[in-house]
Amino acid sequence: MRYLKFLGMLILFVASMLFFVQNNQPLSTAVQLEFSILSFHLYSLPLPVYLLVLISFLLGALVCLAFFVVERIRLGFELKSLRTRYAALEDEALTLRTLPLNQAQNQTGIQPSGSSASEL
Repeated sequence: MRYLKFLGMLILFVASMLFFVQNNQPLSTAVQLEFSILSFHLYSLPLPVYLLVLISFLLGALVCLAFFVVERIRLGFELKSLRTRYAALEDEALTLRTLPLNQAQNQTGIQPSGSSASEL
């Protein structure tokens, strides 16, 4: 599976490089971005389109990485709590195994096979 992921990333990298090489002239066009709210105006420096595409890709990758890190931390905490619960349940099972079955508090009211309630 690891090799398939690597092959997929390699194909994506080669395809994106071909895209940038084949569209070099249109992607080199400078674009100036504008952000206006009421009387507040912000203008960016003139940036080539390929730089905006690369910055957008990088920001998307960082956002995905942040989500994955948060999920990994959450799963780590969940795993720790489940391991603690498993250890407690295992200890309880071990203590119940050592109790003899013929004690009155350990019997659940199930009659042994072959005897009836009237015989007792």
